[in-house]
Amino acid sequence: MKKFNSKSLIALIFIIISVVWMYLGITEYGLWDPKNGPMSGFFPTIVGGVLLLSSIVYFIKSFSMAPAKYDRPAIYLMIALVAIFFVSMLIGFLPTLLIFYIFWLRVMEKMPVKTIVVSTAVVSAIVYGTFSVWLGVPFPEGLLFEMIL
Repeated sequence: MKKFNSKSLIALIFIIISVVWMYLGITEYGLWDPKNGPMSGFFPTIVGGVLLLSSIVYFIKSFSMAPAKYDRPAIYLMIALVAIFFVSMLIGFLPTLLIFYIFWLRVMEKMPVKTIVVSTAVVSAIVYGTFSVWLGVPFPEGLLFEMIL
């Protein structure tokens, strides 16, 4: 049996994240309304449950795995995720994800502009329609949006 490594740490972090989202989904956002069906906490709770189960399995397996080797794209992704967190506090969650999605497709994946435009329109419609309109998930709006309103 090997030692605690970065894979074990990441699994623990995701276990904590999944428990937080399940707790928020059930207590803060609501899970199910008998008349209207799923509420805004339904999807985060389901995803949190799947994440919890898979993270526990990964945590157990992490002790028998070789330590991770981090290359440049992995480091760029970690930096981008931290940037998403801070930029979303400024301009809001959905606009930040939209900018990240476009940036990632253009810079990291080197996709053509036509593909980026079409896929961005489709993904934006799906995300907004599913989460904001259908499930009513309250996304953070950011400081700039709050100052405008």
